[in-house]
Amino acid sequence: MRTLRGWGLVVVLAPCPLQILAAQERTTVGGYGEVHYTNPTGPKTPPVVNLARFVVYLAHSFDGRLALRSELEVEDAKIEGGQAGGEVALEQAYLDYRLADWITLRTGLVLPPVGIINETHEPPTFNGVERPGFDHDVIPTTWREIGIGAVGTISGGSGLAYRVYVVNGLRADGLSAAEGIREGRQEGRQASFANPSVTGRLEWARPGVKIGGSFWYGGTADTNAAVGTGSFGAPVALLSADARYESGPLALRAVVANISVSDAQAINAAYGRSVGSRIAGGYLEGAYNLLRLFAPASSQKLNAFLRHERYDTQASVPAGVTRDRSLARRITTLGLTYKPTWNTAFKGDYQLLRNAAGAGESEVLSLGVGYQF
Repeated sequence: MRTLRGWGLVVVLAPCPLQILAAQERTTVGGYGEVHYTNPTGPKTPPVVNLARFVVYLAHSFDGRLALRSELEVEDAKIEGGQAGGEVALEQAYLDYRLADWITLRTGLVLPPVGIINETHEPPTFNGVERPGFDHDVIPTTWREIGIGAVGTISGGSGLAYRVYVVNGLRADGLSAAEGIREGRQEGRQASFANPSVTGRLEWARPGVKIGGSFWYGGTADTNAAVGTGSFGAPVALLSADARYESGPLALRAVVANISVSDAQAINAAYGRSVGSRIAGGYLEGAYNLLRLFAPASSQKLNAFLRHERYDTQASVPAGVTRDRSLARRITTLGLTYKPTWNTAFKGDYQLLRNAAGAGESEVLSLGVGYQF
């Protein structure tokens, strides 16, 4: 008979056919952060610097099957009473229980698997100082809700992975013309479950290629019968597709999304809004690692990139609403991302912000640094 000790666990191994095995507990700490300098055009818009995000990641494996994963975020450096801006919030906090290689149960505050950036939003993972405008006004990154679901990979070497969750729904009283469904998120704080939602993703990956499709469907009425009734009253339906390609120094990515707000007219009547009945858009981005030309053996990267976004939060409107053409946005961003290591990034870009109405257009120079570990 032998005794093994590890991290407070005592396991007795006896010479019998059935032996008890216990995995050691393990705690992991990580995080990410970013600082931004932005200088927009216009005499009344001075340049500003901002510690945009500071995030601590904490994970704990209880054994070989059960694990906790969480992120706590501080936005805009600090929170002070009476001042606008800033936020301290949990970005995610959930338990994973692995049943088999192809299925893990997940429950807690989870990230809907929609688009590219909502699940993978650390600064070194994307080009540009700011996240794309599309990932603010169409897919409301960082989007998190409370629910339960399953994640896994489909066996047989197919390269297919999936995520599917049942979560709390959006709230219609937060929907708006300019930011679409963004302020309808409940984000885990006293979230009403009067209207459940279903969200999921199917993803196919091969070396250098990743293609995915995502969806969200759920009611938004909460308890307001004037907006809708039933579990899926005043539903929001989202469909999104994305693709990423990387070969040598070249990297490409593309995302499109369409959101239907079928009862937008009732929402507008109830809350005095002008929410669009359809929100749509996407972007294309190409990047090239210039260091491949000058230092082909280097593991560092200097990505020159160009991204063009087109999206409209009033792509269609219900009766009684006049489309605001300034919400049909066109954003072109060109810049450089220097990565001395895979998890650090020094960024600079120039943005041209345009819209179909030609109103309030501007240009913005931005610089930033970001890290993850």
